[in-house]
Amino acid sequence: MVNSEKIMTGLIIVVVIIAVFSLFYASKFMFFPKEEAQGTQEQTDHSSSVSFTAFDVQLAKRLMDKDNDGKCDSCGMDVEFCIQSGQLECTMVPGAKIGILGSQHIHADWKIYIDGKALDFYDKSHMERMRNNMPVSSFIHVDSDSPAPEKTGDILHMHASGVPLWIFFESVGMKFDKECFALDDGRSYCNNATNRLRFYVNGKENSEYENYVFKGNDRILISYGNENEEEIRQQLSSITDFSKNH
Repeated sequence: MVNSEKIMTGLIIVVVIIAVFSLFYASKFMFFPKEEAQGTQEQTDHSSSVSFTAFDVQLAKRLMDKDNDGKCDSCGMDVEFCIQSGQLECTMVPGAKIGILGSQHIHADWKIYIDGKALDFYDKSHMERMRNNMPVSSFIHVDSDSPAPEKTGDILHMHASGVPLWIFFESVGMKFDKECFALDDGRSYCNNATNRLRFYVNGKENSEYENYVFKGNDRILISYGNENEEEIRQQLSSITDFSKNH
């Protein structure tokens, strides 16, 4: 009888241990599902080595902890723990689109023209802004030190799935939507009777503007002014084709 009780107690302990481990792994995959890499390029060691910037931390808290109580509004987890897991947007939110940092690494070529003049992003690179303690995002940014003829700003990098363009612009103090394009020096260029803001992806006008999530090797044009169709074609043809080399 004593032996039977010991055997029964042992079985109960084993069942409890298995249940605890099962619950742990189920919770892990429920709250932090593994993101599949998308686009035309595979995830690289570089994409997995990037980490949250100060800007990313503040944005994550804004997106996940709107009541500012330190807990994720959707899953109830400590928001700092969600950030440490790589989440900018809670993966438990129905329809969540932004993946975990490092879940993807793709690139797009782009140009931005204001009144016929191309913008220069030489001072917007990820590492340069990090070194100078300036806002920048690890989720979407431009890099420097690429071999010539590529220049800083020719290529836009995305280090997670589902990252919209507005995050890049906000991270460098700029703003872009269907009505206006605002520079980091305070100048704004808005639609009016003579000038308008246009957004093109792969040669075609696109209505998503700041909410667009680019795909690998996209060629993007943002243009503000009163250019005719021939001038727009010239701007489109000026977009580089370097992303396929990354």
